[in-house]
Amino acid sequence: MLRLPRPVACALASLGCAAAIGCTGDVETPTYDFGLFPEVAHSGFNPKASFKVMFGTGATDPSWSIADPSIATIAPSPPPKVSGATVSSMSFALVTATKAGETTITMTSGGRTLTARLVIKAYSDEDLAAGKARYEDASTDPARAPCASCHAKEGGVDHSPLKMAGFDDPTIVEVIQKATYPASSTGRSATSAFAPRGPLEFTGHTWNLSEPEKSGILAHLRSLPLGGL
Repeated sequence: MLRLPRPVACALASLGCAAAIGCTGDVETPTYDFGLFPEVAHSGFNPKASFKVMFGTGATDPSWSIADPSIATIAPSPPPKVSGATVSSMSFALVTATKAGETTITMTSGGRTLTARLVIKAYSDEDLAAGKARYEDASTDPARAPCASCHAKEGGVDHSPLKMAGFDDPTIVEVIQKATYPASSTGRSATSAFAPRGPLEFTGHTWNLSEPEKSGILAHLRSLPLGGL
């Protein structure tokens, strides 16, 4: 249901909608020099679900900290497995949300410091239920195909927080409903400053969401286990 940036241009060999959604025409390659990605990470919180995001850097031996440790925890993480790319020379930190709010993530290496924002939105039990149903439930309406029918199968495009945390809510909803990113640069991945923009190559990625489902699908997507871990 949602295509977020891959670190390489479509290397999928699988057939079907997952392969179709997998291409945007843009190419992302990891950034191995000094940097912190994403610049802003979006997540959520509900005590009945787990919300995690990942920050990446090309800096050597980084130390990580969070300005408000009541909002989230942060710890170094092994590199994720990113299809088609080598990220073993980068360093990563895993952030786990513990309540709604905003704070700052700091990465320091060799006397240099970079910061990024962390934005955590509160989601209700109703949001989680509505999102799970929209993601999984079958429908006879061709505009309401369940996201899982493509994304949850083998070879499906990763739209977990590993790929989507750097994108705000309006961007994600627009990708779901209109098969396009904003024309201006928006969002970042966890491995580079790559920012897709404009239409998806799979123009049929236009799915119906009711108003409650908009918040619900965001809650569900942001609570998915991080792909590649």
